[in-house]
Amino acid sequence: MGRVLQRTSISTNIKERLDFSCAVFGPDGGLVSNAPHIPVHLGAMQETVQYQVFRKGVNRPVFFVASRGHHADIGGITPGSMPPHSTSLQQEGAVFISFKLVTGGVFQEEGKTQRFPLFVRTRMFSCGGYLQPPLPLVSISAVTEALMAPAQYPSCSGTRNLHDNLSDLRAQVAANQRGSQLVGELIDCYGLYVVQAYMGYIQ
Repeated sequence: MGRVLQRTSISTNIKERLDFSCAVFGPDGGLVSNAPHIPVHLGAMQETVQYQVFRKGVNRPVFFVASRGHHADIGGITPGSMPPHSTSLQQEGAVFISFKLVTGGVFQEEGKTQRFPLFVRTRMFSCGGYLQPPLPLVSISAVTEALMAPAQYPSCSGTRNLHDNLSDLRAQVAANQRGSQLVGELIDCYGLYVVQAYMGYIQ
């Protein structure tokens, strides 16, 4: 996963500084294994994955893969989106509710409003295996519109490098797809019971 993310990203943060993390999570959203990139990301990653897992009436998936990358600018009052003097969250850049970045195999880039669940800020997730949990639909705007939204607040701008943001998000999608494919191959080879059992042993 990590090699795919590094090779397909274009920003300095992800491609050269390797400021990202990739991981595999069990069906309960608990961390099973992570790549040796920037493990500091993983502390909150499990909680975010578990937020997606533990929903009333949702069938549990058989595993998750996730990647998290440091996007250098997502708008706000200063370049780099980390102002020391911000007084509101909007001044720090784009804010996302949880939504699905890819729906029906289509990257949700354009700024039209659609109905689908969405995933977050600098975190990308992929539900692996054979069960895809039905997530509740919410009305949101596509990622470009969300990244440019901070510009509507005083003294703020939208992302200053939209091209890098979108390219790196696509790279994260590719990394998650590769991780999902690899765990799926393990399940095909050894069976779901064995793979999930070893996930538990590793934990």
